[in-house]
Amino acid sequence: MDGLLVPLILAASSLPAFLAAALIARGARRAGQPGAPALARLMLMVGIAILAGAAGLLWAGDNDTRRLAVIVAMVLAVNGLGVVLLVRLARSRRR
Repeated sequence: MDGLLVPLILAASSLPAFLAAALIARGARRAGQPGAPALARLMLMVGIAILAGAAGLLWAGDNDTRRLAVIVAMVLAVNGLGVVLLVRLARSRRR
């Protein structure tokens, strides 16, 4: 059970990203905003990256090197997507 606890917590922490993606997409449909579906897709990709990190931690098991590689890859993916999300949001506000 100890080997499953961290991946389960990480998988559960991806749920807010999926919820945010759904809310952004629903709000965009109501308001007719053309840039918002891209933001919803980015949030969806953040959730998928977190889930992939949880799956990677399951795969890594007790191997510290694999675990470190998975954590670094997930941090880079999620933060990179966060930067893209912020840049896209800043560009859409300028228009």
